[in-house]
Amino acid sequence: MKFFSDFFKAITNCFRAFSFLFEKGLWPYMFVCLFCWLLLWVLSIYGLFMLADGLSEWMSKYVDFNAIPENGYWLSFAKPYLIGTFQFLVKILFKLLFWFASSTLIKYVLLMILSPVFSLLSEKAEEKLTGNTYPFVFKQLLKDIVRGVAISFRNMLLEYFFIFSCFVISIFFPPLFVITTPFLFFLGWYYIGFSLLDYNCERHKYGVSKSIQFIKSNKGTACGIGFVYSFFMALPFLPGSVVGIMFGPSLGVIGSTISFLEINKKDPAQNKV
Repeated sequence: MKFFSDFFKAITNCFRAFSFLFEKGLWPYMFVCLFCWLLLWVLSIYGLFMLADGLSEWMSKYVDFNAIPENGYWLSFAKPYLIGTFQFLVKILFKLLFWFASSTLIKYVLLMILSPVFSLLSEKAEEKLTGNTYPFVFKQLLKDIVRGVAISFRNMLLEYFFIFSCFVISIFFPPLFVITTPFLFFLGWYYIGFSLLDYNCERHKYGVSKSIQFIKSNKGTACGIGFVYSFFMALPFLPGSVVGIMFGPSLGVIGSTISFLEINKKDPAQNKV
C-alpha cells in the first residue's frame, strides 16, 4: 500500500539525516532550536502557572468552604480539610491542564518561531544534496517566514477542529474512541509533516494550492516526517526534552528535504507548477 510504504520511507529518510547533519556541518542549527525552545518553555510555563494560580484562587473564593458552619452541617466534619486541600488540588489540576495545553501548542509555536531557521536549514540541506544554490534575498526570506507561519497556523486550527470533533463524537459514541485516537495521532503527524514539506514547496515556487495538492498526494510521506518530529518532541523528562528539541526538528526538516527531492526525481511531473 502506497501510504505505508511512503510512511516508512520518510521515517528512514529522517534517520538518514542524522549522519548528514554532522557530516555536512549543519549541526549548529540544533542549538538554535534548543535555545528558542528553552526561552519559549520558560516563558510559557511561568505565564501558564501564574494563570493557573490565579484561576485556582478565584475558584476557591467562588466555592467558599469558609461559609460551612462549624457544627450541624453535613460537611462540617470535613471543613478543615476542604479549606486547605481543595485549593491545593485545584492548583495542581489547573497546572496539569495548562501543562498539557502548553505541550500541545508548543510544537506549532516552534514551527512558527523557527520558520526562518527551518527554511534556511532546508535550503542548505538541498545545496549539500544536489549542489543547487539559492542566493540569499531578504525579501524572499520574509515571504518564506510569512508563508511558514500562515501554513503552521492553518494546520494548527485544522488539527484542533478535528480534535474537538473527535472528542464530541467519542462522548456520544464511546466505542469509536478506538478509531478516533489513532486517527488523531496520524492527523497530528500529517499536519506537522505538511509544515516541514512546505519549506521545499515554497523554495521550488509552488503556490499554496499547488503545495496542498502535492502534500495530499504524498500523505504517507508527510505522516512519516511528522511521526519522527513528534516522537522526539515527546521524549519524557528534561534530558529527553533537550535531546528531542535538538534532533526532532532538524531531522524532520532534512528528512523532508530528502523525501521531497526523491519524490520529484521519481515523478518529475509533480514538480511542474
